[in-house]
Amino acid sequence: MDNRTNKARLYELDLLRFIAALAVLFYHYTFMGFAENHIQGDYTSPVEYPILAPFAQYTYLGVNLFFMISGFVILLSARNSTALKFASSRFIRLYPAFWVAVTLSAAIIFFFGSPNYSVNLSQYIMNLSMISGYVGIDPVDGVYWTLLIELVFYALIFIVLFFNKLAYIEFLLAMWLAIIIINLFFTLPTLGQLFFFPEWGTYFISGSLLYLIYLKGLDITRGLLLFSAYILTLYFAVLEAQELERFYKLSFSTLIPIVIISFFYLVFFLIAFNKTQRLRSKKLQTLGALTYPLYLIHATIGFIIYNHFGNTVNRYVLLTAVILLMIVSAWVIHTFAEKPMAQFLQPKLKKLLRL
Repeated sequence: MDNRTNKARLYELDLLRFIAALAVLFYHYTFMGFAENHIQGDYTSPVEYPILAPFAQYTYLGVNLFFMISGFVILLSARNSTALKFASSRFIRLYPAFWVAVTLSAAIIFFFGSPNYSVNLSQYIMNLSMISGYVGIDPVDGVYWTLLIELVFYALIFIVLFFNKLAYIEFLLAMWLAIIIINLFFTLPTLGQLFFFPEWGTYFISGSLLYLIYLKGLDITRGLLLFSAYILTLYFAVLEAQELERFYKLSFSTLIPIVIISFFYLVFFLIAFNKTQRLRSKKLQTLGALTYPLYLIHATIGFIIYNHFGNTVNRYVLLTAVILLMIVSAWVIHTFAEKPMAQFLQPKLKKLLRL
């Protein structure tokens, strides 16, 4: 049976998720931590990795890969779903692990973060909503900014499902792309920026188009839309590299992000044309399951560890130990908190929504 028409899981996406998460960890621990500490004195990390940093300074693109994966996967999840079922599945997928991560991070900050990190009760409670950033409340962990963008994308898909317009998704993606292009010449108002996030939207659009190619094949319309999204993605990637160069006062190549992002597209093309079946091992599902809690807990907790041990432990021993600790912690959270909470909440949510 053709995997495009059944419920076969694309396990290679789990591998991509895990690689993206490790890339972000690598960026934070071996480049950003010391760079921001050195520039701003904000106590992220006292440890420099002069050998790794020139490579690690480009692994921020793990976040960009996450957004592209999300575009592919969420459209897959929305297919044959209703608005309420989609909202329910996203809530179960996002919030249990997030609540645990916020609680753990807040506890670590409270007991071990002083004097460089602090958290208060109202901040903690507001963070549990996942939208605290939209009401001016500092996140417990800085990485939560990406979740706000994900939530808006989910909201857009929810609206499409609510009005039963998923059949017109290609047209809607084209309209979104057009809005992003218009924004290049006439800046959208704040609300428009919030809902269409131009600098990141092309990744979600590209992922969604690649899923449609996987499902239905490549035609002229999808090809032109994807090529347009690809060009815009490279344009924004160059701007992002230039912005990082100004912020860190270090040289950032604009060619390297172009090459890396082009490689992302190549990998997704292989997936879309079903050329990655050899990677489709169920064992990769575990890596995919660890990715979300790993991403949620690594930054602030990791930096607190670096602040406590960075001046006394060998930098590479510390890096290895912190990454392993985060992976093990992610497994513990997934196994003993996220899964049981999801299993508890799912039937109650279905009953509440009458699904």
